[in-house]
Amino acid sequence: MAFTLPSDLATNWADNVGMIENAAYLNAVGDMNNKIKAALVGTVNGAAQALVSTSETTTSGTYADLTTTTDTVTVTISASGMALVAIYSAMSCGGYSQYASYAISGATTRAADDAHALVFTNQYQAAPAAYGAVFLETGLTAGSTTFKMKYKSSNAGTTQTYSNRRIAVIPFF
Repeated sequence: MAFTLPSDLATNWADNVGMIENAAYLNAVGDMNNKIKAALVGTVNGAAQALVSTSETTTSGTYADLTTTTDTVTVTISASGMALVAIYSAMSCGGYSQYASYAISGATTRAADDAHALVFTNQYQAAPAAYGAVFLETGLTAGSTTFKMKYKSSNAGTTQTYSNRRIAVIPFF
């Protein structure tokens, strides 16, 4: 269900005898609050998230998809070119580093990279950990944009396990 705020405030106040504030002031307050409401609705209603709880593995030495590929969200980027991207994954590695990142496609295109990744290194294969990070993306092109999680091992051929994968994107005005 979409986030909603109360109805717009009145912007057509008339002067009444005994009012402490004048109608022009009340109209300006109503107009300002309605603009704040519009900005909040645009930001909150534009957010998207995805969750894949299934435990899956990769042995790829380059960023790749896992079996379940619904760890993807599509949002509309505004003229501001900005969005917050939050990623999270429970990870269990096979003795080498494992990475969870995201690629961008659509109005803006960028491959998954280590600069926008969760990194987990553990010498004990049976000791999983959970990590999350938030990235502020700037300079995005306005329009429909897809953010897709991608995964890799620092040592191709080593099995890396991921579960409870999450991605959320909040575009800004």
